Amino acid sequence: MRILHTLHWVQFAGTEKVCVDLCNEMVKEHQVYLLSQEEIRPYLNDEVHLIEFDFEKNRYNPLFLYQTAKLLEKISPDIIHCHNTKEIEIMKYAQIFLTKKIPIIATKHTLQYKKKYNLADLCVAILEDTKQLLKQESIIIKNGMTYQPPTKISRPDKFYIVLVGRLDKMKGFDIAVESLALLNFEFECHIFGQGEEQENLQQQINRLKLQDKVLLKGFSNHINDVLYSCDLQIIPSRFEPYGLVAIDAIYYAPLVISSHTGISEQILPEVLKFENNPQFLSDKITEVYNNYDNFIYIFDQIKATKDCFSIEKMASSYLDAYQKLINSYYPN
Repeated sequence: MRILHTLHWVQFAGTEKVCVDLCNEMVKEHQVYLLSQEEIRPYLNDEVHLIEFDFEKNRYNPLFLYQTAKLLEKISPDIIHCHNTKEIEIMKYAQIFLTKKIPIIATKHTLQYKKKYNLADLCVAILEDTKQLLKQESIIIKNGMTYQPPTKISRPDKFYIVLVGRLDKMKGFDIAVESLALLNFEFECHIFGQGEEQENLQQQINRLKLQDKVLLKGFSNHINDVLYSCDLQIIPSRFEPYGLVAIDAIYYAPLVISSHTGISEQILPEVLKFENNPQFLSDKITEVYNNYDNFIYIFDQIKATKDCFSIEKMASSYLDAYQKLINSYYPN
């Protein structure tokens, strides 16, 4: 199969990781092309054909659409898989200039309603909540990711807490920082990620006099090693459309606790979840600290299910969906 993925690069976050992992897995047995920006190249298998493409151009400009159509003719994909609304529009409108139309499948990665998803021939929701936003034919394929064997790294000699994600208000890191100020035992917390809330978080850390206990560590390409070496991962998100960071936890962390959101709400037992305010979270962290072995045992039962979230399973589900769509698009 000749597969074309399209990805409007913003930063390397959840959507980008899903797309990259799919490309790298599918290229093992198929021809895979990716329209995106050059910044994504370090994350791609060398066998994936990266074509630099500017999705910021006017998607209603006939010349741009004609040039896109010529590119599609050259690639000649069996199917186009879009990961963003603007991409769907460009890929659909460009086909005005094509004699043979190409089926489009689109993944809905967020909980924002976008009516342009009705331009796709088939939509994929990542969770049941996402599916409810889609007004057209859709299926659910839950996200997975590529497992990378971790290595123990140097870590603090105190109870080591880790948070991972984009530094965005939605991620709830401010709630976590506030809760950490209420703890009565020795710990060190590292927050990995970049984003617009970095300055606000640092000011909050300073205000609460946590500079020696809570450190903003920036982006890391080795988060699997970090999680593998920590004592506890916390997911304090206000909401998550899915929350790949929970799958990171199942793959690598010895223990995770999470707010009631995204995939965590489905896969974690109540004892590993908390109401998302500083006092409740502080109480949960303290409970974990005082009963650590018991919590490790509980989470081990969840970790035993990690193969359910493999990239192989997710890619297989997508490939089945591709083939069914192609067969219905070009009936014999």
